[in-house]
Amino acid sequence: TAPDLRVARVAAVYEPMTAVAGDFYEFLPVDERRAGFLVADVSGHGVPAALIASMIKVAVHSVAASAADPAELLVRLRGALHGHLCGQYVTAACLWIDTEALTECYSAAGHPPLAVWRASEDRLSRVESNGILLGVEVDSAYPTRELALAPGDRLLLYTDGLTEAENASGEPFGDSRLEQVLGELRSRPAEE
Repeated sequence: TAPDLRVARVAAVYEPMTAVAGDFYEFLPVDERRAGFLVADVSGHGVPAALIASMIKVAVHSVAASAADPAELLVRLRGALHGHLCGQYVTAACLWIDTEALTECYSAAGHPPLAVWRASEDRLSRVESNGILLGVEVDSAYPTRELALAPGDRLLLYTDGLTEAENASGEPFGDSRLEQVLGELRSRPAEE
């Protein structure tokens, strides 16, 4: 279930293209004002990707104590998965929110950018903070972006399955349509 934060609303949607898939998310709540969020996407589709996703979901719980430091969480997750991904690659994004301090901290491993709708500017910005994919045998640090939050801001973590989804004509949803939809729904409840 989504964390119940005092001054923030959290909602999630998961709609795989097939019966099983390799995309997943995990909530890492600490208390009513602080929580971590992880979104990941295993390369490939079907049962092989879903099995790796299940393994990663378990591994996330072993490193959850690092949720307040998204870059450290990704480094520890990479270590926990070392030698177990069977040639698969994983993109991941980790977000930490502190609603009392009004701050967010973000880091990613080859993942699409964090979408941030800034209420004060009435526009979307994309926050990139990418390090190397999980599954690549390189010991490197993950960059971190720290940002201030303001009332009315909206944050969206997603996988490329959202922007690459195609309509009946084969046209991808795309980044510009994502921005349009977020703008149109900026005052609607998170669940919608």
